[in-house]
Amino acid sequence: MSRTSDLSASERVIIGLLTFFLIIAFTLELYWIVFNDSLVARADHELFARLFQIYGDADRAYFDRITPMAIGLEQINVFVTQIVNVWLLWAIVQRVYYRHVLQLLVGSYLTYSVVLYFWAAHVTGYPDMRYQSPYTFFLFYAPNLPWLLGYAYMSLDSIRHLCARLRRDASAA
Repeated sequence: MSRTSDLSASERVIIGLLTFFLIIAFTLELYWIVFNDSLVARADHELFARLFQIYGDADRAYFDRITPMAIGLEQINVFVTQIVNVWLLWAIVQRVYYRHVLQLLVGSYLTYSVVLYFWAAHVTGYPDMRYQSPYTFFLFYAPNLPWLLGYAYMSLDSIRHLCARLRRDASAA
């Protein structure tokens, strides 16, 4: 029997989320890193550039008002966070003893980063939003929710496992 057949439903969900995040990072987000300076010119004939044009109504820092901060954040996400996501995938499948500590760290960091992105836009009055409407607020929040909810789920899953282990250890002592 293989290790993957022994995975719980929660572990399968987390593996699915991590796989989704990796695919998006190495397609859409990597495209943005490589072509962020030419998105406007590419938007008429390339799907990914068109998607960023649409999202640009909600956050122009990802289309026609690119900022060094956005570039830096995306580079960290694609080139650092995804390495840690692969490490976490491996730790889950191999049932490595520190898996839940790693998962809690990754989940907390990414949940915090999405909340910070939302909060910074909110407290500054959404300065990169082309215009404020229900459509642009939906466009701003909805595409980012998988990261917020997915990594929050991973954090809560690890908190649950780590607390259960602490309770068992305390009872045994």
